[in-house]
Amino acid sequence: MTGASLQPFTLRNETVSIPLLSAPMAGISHSAYRRLLAHFGGYGALYTEMIPTGTIHAENLQRSPLTKRREEEGPVIYQLVVTGKTPVEKAVARIAELSPFALDLNLGCPAPIIARKGGGRALFNDVDRCRRVLESIRSVWSGPLIVKCRLGHERDGWEERFLERLSLFAACDVDALCVHPRFFHEKLKRRARHRLYPWIRQHWDRTLIANGDLTDLSALSLLDPGKCDGLMIGRAAVVKPWIFRVLRGETAIADFLEVWDLFYSYTLDDFPPERAIGRIKEFTAHYAGNFFYGHELFRTVQSAPDLTTLRERAHVFLSSAPQTMRT
Repeated sequence: MTGASLQPFTLRNETVSIPLLSAPMAGISHSAYRRLLAHFGGYGALYTEMIPTGTIHAENLQRSPLTKRREEEGPVIYQLVVTGKTPVEKAVARIAELSPFALDLNLGCPAPIIARKGGGRALFNDVDRCRRVLESIRSVWSGPLIVKCRLGHERDGWEERFLERLSLFAACDVDALCVHPRFFHEKLKRRARHRLYPWIRQHWDRTLIANGDLTDLSALSLLDPGKCDGLMIGRAAVVKPWIFRVLRGETAIADFLEVWDLFYSYTLDDFPPERAIGRIKEFTAHYAGNFFYGHELFRTVQSAPDLTTLRERAHVFLSSAPQTMRT
């Protein structure tokens, strides 16, 4: 499949012109990171980080890196983390003021801290509470609504439980489903079960988006009428922010130091120094995957006590023509 054959898909009254999306990633997919992706382009829509609806009332929506967006980012999908233990209508209505391209309900996060609060996997597990949350969102949001989930728990009967969720999503007027085909306990262990997408497609006749272990041109094989309509790229886009152009069949030659410097400056535009340093270290931990000796970049940057030292150490490594990994 070539870049020219990538087909758009629709979400209710909106069109995703390129079936390639960036994934929501805690600590990473803030506005500075989306701004970096926008520098290269090639995608159809970008995701925010997980946004807890319980704290959205305290955010300055126009300034917070969680919620702000720049025009060059293009379509932005806001992902919500909802517990269902408190009303969500006011939080959703407040997010709607930003005119998001779509809203996404996180039902897939396996992190214990999220589950203890009732979100992510815990909300997926509770059918009645999940229904109430979806109905509440729909009561104040008429635009595209997406659900992102995993397969559930690896126990006998997981298939029936998963299909029960699909029926619930359809009944609650969900427009698209993004499935990360791993079980909750696996986190990012073992390979994602891409072989399950044709089975999911048989039971879901709306937009289906693939996620998990999509790292190169082989992912395009999932864009098939019997499989998926779109691809959601996560960590591979942190390693290579130009990956969407590659998937479209375009040549994307990147200067590794220039790209890192862009992210560094963009992050300082959005975060105070004491918060920026953690975001830059987290990005660099993934970005180091471009290099054969990337562990050296990771080690020196992670131990940097301040931003000046961090930048100096990154420049020493990235200016040394480091050997890159084959892709």
